[in-house]
Amino acid sequence: MAAGEKTGGLLEWIIFTALTAVTGLAGIFLPSLNILAAILMPLPAILLVLRLDARYGILGLAAAGFIMLFAGQEPVAALIMIIRYGLLGIVYGMLFKNYVSSGKSLATALSAAVVLTIMSAAVMYVLTGENPLVLAQEERHLLEEQWTAVNQQMRVIENMLPERQADFSKYIVNLFEFYIPGQLIVASAISAALTYLMSRIVLERLRFRLPQAPVFTTMYLPWYSIWGLIAGLGLTLLGDQFNLSLPAKAGKNILFVLFNLYLALGLSVAAFYYQKMKLALPLKIIILFLAFSYLPFSITVLLLLGAIDPLINIRRLPDLK
Repeated sequence: MAAGEKTGGLLEWIIFTALTAVTGLAGIFLPSLNILAAILMPLPAILLVLRLDARYGILGLAAAGFIMLFAGQEPVAALIMIIRYGLLGIVYGMLFKNYVSSGKSLATALSAAVVLTIMSAAVMYVLTGENPLVLAQEERHLLEEQWTAVNQQMRVIENMLPERQADFSKYIVNLFEFYIPGQLIVASAISAALTYLMSRIVLERLRFRLPQAPVFTTMYLPWYSIWGLIAGLGLTLLGDQFNLSLPAKAGKNILFVLFNLYLALGLSVAAFYYQKMKLALPLKIIILFLAFSYLPFSITVLLLLGAIDPLINIRRLPDLK
């Protein structure tokens, strides 16, 4: 590598490393920017891998981690940000660099995001002793107050007796806590998907060569994904039948994740046929209006479509294995 190239490479490394640290610190100290930071933090790591190499990307994450540790007072939060979002950027960078197809890239990255989220939760528990899957007392009180405030504004349960309202609020908070594992998995997958879309926009503007963008209407799951539904139902029935809390919680959280996944898949199937329908635009608008008017029925139909599509390939998509 020539001297000029080395200098340019070093400058890029410094810039992208600094961007990683700044984005991570913003997510830690500005809670309102936490979601945006989660989406954007992998981007500098992606660019490090593409412009330089995966080794420079990992070295940049390590340097960014040290900057975050010394610049703030939240070492555990900094470490979790690096693990959960920085390493995801390395994964995306490798996928883009090796020109992996969009469908496989997205599936791999979403799986990696879930694994990294579980790793970060384990690291937090080991280092602090705090279980991220359980609400602290302060968090519980805050959620109960927020739920009460929402009820007062919406007047949903105003006809209940005061003691019943308090019990119902506690039930809702307990339900929220029960599904924290599933919520973490779904949130990490959504964040990783948004990162993928944002990274494609940035890389296309920088004129990187990328695989064809994924098409939502051809989203699919392999047939063996049905084992997830079987596992979720089996664990739920086992836990409820023999009063075993851990299998019941695991099974219901699996079903919660699958609910969101099947809903997205069912929407993909519905959008596929909505595009293929040879109807006048006013009729299509009426169909959409009816679908939104009867949401419980529409959601049920989408869930059924999402659950059966992996088994029978409703759209007859080619090359599904």
